[in-house]
Amino acid sequence: MRFCFAALLALGCAFGATAQADVALRISFAYLDAASGAAVPAPKLTATSLYRQAPIAVLAPELAPEGRAERVVQLSDADFDGPYARVRLALADLRLPDGDARADRDLSFAFEVILRRDLLGDEVALTIPVIVSSRKGAVKPLLADPPIAEDIAGRFFIAQQYMAAYQAPVADVAAAPGSFALHRLIARAMADFALKLTDQRGQGVQLVPAPEMARDIALYWQSDRDGRAQHLRAYADARSMLWTDLTEVETILRAARRGGIAAVGLCADARARLDFFERRLPDDGDAARVDQLFPNPGSLAKYLAGRRLDVKFACGRFAI
Repeated sequence: MRFCFAALLALGCAFGATAQADVALRISFAYLDAASGAAVPAPKLTATSLYRQAPIAVLAPELAPEGRAERVVQLSDADFDGPYARVRLALADLRLPDGDARADRDLSFAFEVILRRDLLGDEVALTIPVIVSSRKGAVKPLLADPPIAEDIAGRFFIAQQYMAAYQAPVADVAAAPGSFALHRLIARAMADFALKLTDQRGQGVQLVPAPEMARDIALYWQSDRDGRAQHLRAYADARSMLWTDLTEVETILRAARRGGIAAVGLCADARARLDFFERRLPDDGDAARVDQLFPNPGSLAKYLAGRRLDVKFACGRFAI
């Protein structure tokens, strides 16, 4: 990502900033087809701050647009570590409309949201469309790429609902792993949409697949080793993109080397970014893929060490 010098000056010490205003994550639910006659969705939403390892209260506003249900997750300054908050959102009690063959299924699923504070306003709006039919003819068109990129997030949520609607017992899949073609199609779409969402990270909001997605891919693609590996790689890539923000340190230090009044703030920013990524190393499940994002010098740990040396040489004169 390229930064102009003025933008870097504006960011200054963003990573070391003092308490800021809360950020509201407003999530809106509505059935895909309002003419279906379905009642307003009534989901149960659980939010967990992954950096604090603590629950976040979820509010249900009394007033919402007609035909929609809304939930608000209010993130406080404590939910942010530096510029980022990472929140797990788990949904339950989503249902297909009455009369559908799978209306008794709980369309539960989970995902994560990474919020980059310096790119956000006071509120982030997220819409989750709720499926209205489990017919295979209705499923397949919604697993294709949408005409506009802004709709990829909706398809990401829709695919996970279909996975929940069609979830099969593990024993049944193990007995006949090649018999679940629709499940494989849904799992592939989930991974593809998750990866494509990484292109929208510059807006300050990244939707990240939860570990449950890897479980579903591995379950339904066990009869196709190549397909399984390909879709698990897409899942891993989607979960790993946060660490590519670390490369911004190089751009910041290039600007700092020019000197001037901005250099002190830029050096502080570079140090704070390194501090954050050293605190928030990837977990064991993501670590191998993150290392592959830094082929030169070969791992995340080596890249962090190299940038520490860069800070020492570029910013040592400001430590006097």
